Amino acid sequence: MNIEAVIEIIKQEIREHVDTAVVGLSGGADSFLVMLLSAEALGKNNVYALSMPYSDLDTRTFNSLSTMYAEHIGVHHHVIGIGDIAQAINQAVSGAVSTPGENGISALNAGNARSRSRMCVLYGFAHHLNDRLKNRVRVMGTGNLSEDFIGYDTKGGDALADIFPIGQLFKSEVYKILEHFRDKGLITESMINRVPSAGLWENQTDEDELGHSYDAMEPAIRFILQSEGRFQESSLTDIQRFVWHRHLTNKHKHEAPYVVTLRDSRGNLIV
Repeated sequence: MNIEAVIEIIKQEIREHVDTAVVGLSGGADSFLVMLLSAEALGKNNVYALSMPYSDLDTRTFNSLSTMYAEHIGVHHHVIGIGDIAQAINQAVSGAVSTPGENGISALNAGNARSRSRMCVLYGFAHHLNDRLKNRVRVMGTGNLSEDFIGYDTKGGDALADIFPIGQLFKSEVYKILEHFRDKGLITESMINRVPSAGLWENQTDEDELGHSYDAMEPAIRFILQSEGRFQESSLTDIQRFVWHRHLTNKHKHEAPYVVTLRDSRGNLIV
């Protein structure tokens, strides 16, 4: 990978589509890189980073990292807690569908409420900022190809954004670019979080939940992309089959909602 060329393309695309960037920081490598690239493209004064802790645990762990990142790069940084928002969603949903004796909604569903709460805050913040700045304030997506291909994100949460600067980079390539910035002296090794976690619940890690590391899944994703789906499923290895099934099951997260066709291209009803 020509790292300098990749960085330059991403910066050009950000400048083409964004005047002011709003980035949700998780303390992870992806959001850190998106914030860093946005600052490189637009200038640090045009980047607003948000830390959105769910609990005191988040504040002490993930968000202590995100605060350090934002302060090091010098972008605007705000902390907005989402605990009350996510809990209200979970309580409302659980109360509506549960019966006496049930334990309420699942941990995954509750975790997804955190992701969706954060996205509501990001878009609310972006709108509020746009009311003042009157320019192209955009919510920056932080998903990468390794996650997105298998649908390891939340529909209406981190699967939603205005632009995904690193959406076609594998997780390994995200680390390579961060290491490039490290080698240039812009960041330190201690700032590169090498334990991916969606932060959906306490002690959650991506590898524990998925059962595979991103490094292990990357060759399988590359094989499926390069074969363009032209293979016999019976010929797939276990990890290729896992990746393929995850992709098919979750690809709706990255597709535009289906609209029932009732009109032709001129707007005339066809029935």
